[in-house]
Order: sequence, then structure tokens, then C-alpha cells
Amino acid sequence: MAPPKNAELEMICINTGTLASLCLLWSTEEDMDPPEVIAERPRLRQRRGSRWVAWAFYFTIAFAVLSLLKLEPIARNSVSNDNSDPIIKETKLYSTADDPIQESNQSSSIVSDERIYSQHQSDTSTPLKQLDQCTPEQLKTIEMQLPPEDCLKYKSQPWMQRCSFTYASRCPDAIWLKDFYTQIHSETSASMKLQPPFVGIFIGCNKGFDAFNALRMGSGIKHFEKSNWRDAILKNVGGSSGLHHSVCGQDIELQFSLQENSPNDTTSDAILHCVEPMPQTYRVLNRSAVQLNITENFKVVNAAFSHKDGSVPFPKGGKVGVENKGIANCNGANDAACTNVKMYSLDTYVDENFSSNTTINYLSVDVEGYDSDVLLGGYRTALSRTQYLEFEYNWMGPWGKQKLSAIIPELENNFGFACYWPGTDGNIWRITKCFLDYYDIHFWSNVACVNRRIDEARYIAEKMENMFLDTLEKGDDAVVIGFDKIQMTTQYLG
Repeated sequence: MAPPKNAELEMICINTGTLASLCLLWSTEEDMDPPEVIAERPRLRQRRGSRWVAWAFYFTIAFAVLSLLKLEPIARNSVSNDNSDPIIKETKLYSTADDPIQESNQSSSIVSDERIYSQHQSDTSTPLKQLDQCTPEQLKTIEMQLPPEDCLKYKSQPWMQRCSFTYASRCPDAIWLKDFYTQIHSETSASMKLQPPFVGIFIGCNKGFDAFNALRMGSGIKHFEKSNWRDAILKNVGGSSGLHHSVCGQDIELQFSLQENSPNDTTSDAILHCVEPMPQTYRVLNRSAVQLNITENFKVVNAAFSHKDGSVPFPKGGKVGVENKGIANCNGANDAACTNVKMYSLDTYVDENFSSNTTINYLSVDVEGYDSDVLLGGYRTALSRTQYLEFEYNWMGPWGKQKLSAIIPELENNFGFACYWPGTDGNIWRITKCFLDYYDIHFWSNVACVNRRIDEARYIAEKMENMFLDTLEKGDDAVVIGFDKIQMTTQYLG
């Protein structure tokens, strides 16, 4: 077997990209001797000398080439699998191969677009640690601030709404949310980074005041002016006499405050689904949204929600925005005073209206006692991608057969939610891992939960927990006192 010719050696050198100088040196040395000099060499010397040298040289080259061909892929893999370097991580996440708009120069594979980076920059953040169980001292303070006496005294008359956690959470002031979105819009104005579009779902939208204000808060768009919504609603019901009163005065409550330099157009991708089952209320909400030309951002839907899909009867009459009527007021599907409304599970609705990677920033559930059923309908996918959740606790409907002590651990263990009694004046009490027995007595109240597994909700989670600890520090100054009896029964008897 003869050594390869010069052309073959050159080819090996070119293919491997290594040992080129060595191959070239060998080729050059052989070519330096003229043919006549080679012919004059003794045949014995040529066979014993050049043949053994050539064979030795050939095997050396072959071994080197094979080694390099074997080692080079290993070297490449060792680099690509090394995640210790943050630059390598970013190259993998933001490669131009994944970007539809690419530069022709492939020398740099990191996309510099701040909009893409801002959506993923939290991927490497340290997860929030597990919440601690409340200590005996903390539980004692909570019980002092939310005393059980009225709850126990009036537990057989839940419609009286005489319970401390009802007093506390009746009309909460969600400071944690306001601060979060104020910070987001401030950072957006300063750095001009594109925030992921806000997505909200309000199930039991009622007159739409809370939902409309949430759209303004989430989008940061001044065009969503609460007074315009109120004027449109009043115009479509013939004045305030045609509108059922708001329990917490949402119609006159101050709207979310935005900076002067906030945008004032309707080009935002933010969207809020205002879901209202009461037919007469839905018609007024939808007509108002159309008149204000905001249907791209404020989608009004006539539907009911439960743990399954189907249809369900709802009352046809009554004042627009009535808050104490629903499924329980209909005597079956054939009740002449009712009409059938399409019913969704939360999972089905989310699957049909949003892409699989959409985060639900704000989910509000207010369905007069059916809130637990709505939550059960979101166990497959919807709740796991919900950032912030509010729902009502109640004595009516399915809630009467559900225990809060069962729902709260489910929300934490399955989805990462930490739940609180939301109050006013900066007061808030954690329910998760701080449960007191009398919370299982059913009274109308509000519960606010934050998903601690979604990193974008980190600020909200930390804010709520810090406010809870601050509330405990207030001691006697945060003791909740009851409202007037007539005030508390207005919602259900008036």
C-alpha cells in the first residue's frame, strides 16, 4: 500500500483544516528532487529508506486526521452543552434563526431587539420561595384583627353579611395591583420597551365599571376614560333611574391614574373580555362598547360560566346591572321569565379565544355563588396561566356545599396561588397557610390571589405578602369593625 499522492494529501489537509503546513512540507520536499536524481538513487536504498519513511509518515498523518475528525464534533458539543456562560444561554434563546427578520451578517447570533428580550429576561430569575406556615403568634394576631364573634353569631343568617372577613373585604382597594401597573407604565415610558399585551377576563362583568377601569390600568391608554363609559351606559338605560345601584360605588370611584405622557389612542393590543350572562345587561354593555368604538379592546360576551359546557337559563327582566339575580332565580329551562344562555367552562373559553402561550393577567370571577364551579372549570389549563385572580366567596349556589379550606390549598398546590382577604387602608390578610376554622362559615366576601409560579407576577406577590406582614405589625390598629346592618343587607335584599 503506497502513501497517498500529493493531491490526496492536499485534499486531506483542506478537508480537515489542520496540519496543512505539515502536508505542504512533505509535498514540497518530494518535489524538490528532480526526476533524474531520484532515478540515480540505489534501488535498495529507495525500497528500504523511502518506503519505510513514507509508510511511517502515512500512518502518522492518517492517525492525526482520524483523531481530529473524531475529536472535533466532541469539542463542538462540549461548547454547545455548556450553560455556565450567560452569553451562550442568550445566544440559544435569541438566535437569529428563530427571528423572522434577520440581518444578512450571521457573525452575531444575538438579537438586540429590546422587545424580545423584555419578554424573556425573567426566565433566569430565582423562583419565589415557598410561603411559610403562619406561626401561632401570627394566627393569634389575625384572629384578633378579624374577630370570629359575628361570624359565629350570624352563621345561620348568612344573608345578613355579619362577619369580620366580609367587613374587611367587602369593597377592597387593590393597592398592590395599582402599584404594579403604575410601575410597568412608568418603565415603558422611560425605556420605550414593548410590554406584552394585557389580557383580562371579567366573568360577571355587571355594569362594566371595574372591567373598564382594569382595561385602562392594564393597557396604560388614556383613551379608556371611565367617565365616557359611564355616560354611554346611562344614555342607553335612560338615566340613573334605569341602572341598578353599585354596591361599592364603582360608577363614581376614581379611575386608575395615568401619567400625562401616556398614549391616548386605540392602537393597543390590550384586550379585556367582559362576560355578562344577564341578557338585558349584556345588550346595554355591548351597545355602549360599539358606540364608543372600543370593541377591539373591550369585548362584551353574553355567556355563563360553570365547570362544564352547555346552556343555562337566566332571568330576562329586571334593572340593568342587578347584582343579586342569576341562575337560582329561574325555575328550569321552561321558565317563561328566563332565557337560555350559552355556558362555558373556563378552560373551553380560554382555549377558544386565546393562543396556548397567552398569559391571563387579570381574571375576575363574580357569579353570585357559582365562583367555585367556575374555578373547577379552569383546572386543565386556564388557572395555571393566570397571573392574578379575584373571586367571591358566598353562601349561595354551589359555594354552600364547598369549603374554602378545600379550595385554597388546591389553588396553591396545583397552580401556585397565594390567596388573601383583600382590605382597605393598606390592610390584607393571607389565607393560604394561615387558615382559621371560622373561614369555612359561608359569608359573602372577596378573595384575591396571585400566582407565585409566574415570574411576571413577582412584584404583585412580594407586595401582597409584605402588606400582609405590615398589617400584622399594626396590631390593634387594624382590627376590623362591622358595618351598619342595613348597609350590609342592601346587596341581597334591596
